[in-house]
Amino acid sequence: MSQIKKIAVIGAGNMGSGIAQKMAQEGLHVVLVDIDEKFVERGLNNIRQMLKEAVERKILSPENVHDVLSNIIGTCDFEMVADADLVIEAVFEDKQVKFDLFDKLDQICSQKTILATNTSSFYVHEFAEKTSRPDRFVGMHYFY
Repeated sequence: MSQIKKIAVIGAGNMGSGIAQKMAQEGLHVVLVDIDEKFVERGLNNIRQMLKEAVERKILSPENVHDVLSNIIGTCDFEMVADADLVIEAVFEDKQVKFDLFDKLDQICSQKTILATNTSSFYVHEFAEKTSRPDRFVGMHYFY
């Protein structure tokens, strides 16, 4: 099994930006993707604000913040996730939106890519079965 080095998070809302921040804090390279640049920027601003608060509370140093931010790229370009080792979906709880997203990701991403859903409402297997890689599909629910 290869080591996970690049992660993509689809959805730059509170949950998606929180997942992206935590993964970047662990030293992973993260691509944070959303459908509109204003959503991407809002997600990045959420991360900056959380990191600023962490510095104020002396949890992180300014150097740590620099390192974390240097691990995150924000974009609307889904093609940037093609070579990700893991892609985590963190969009709103609409089954058809998720089906459509996983169909798109299944076509874009390398066969080595593991697809993950952050759903809290639906069965993971329903999404996995709609892809060509049900054996490389997982549920990863995060609590923020």
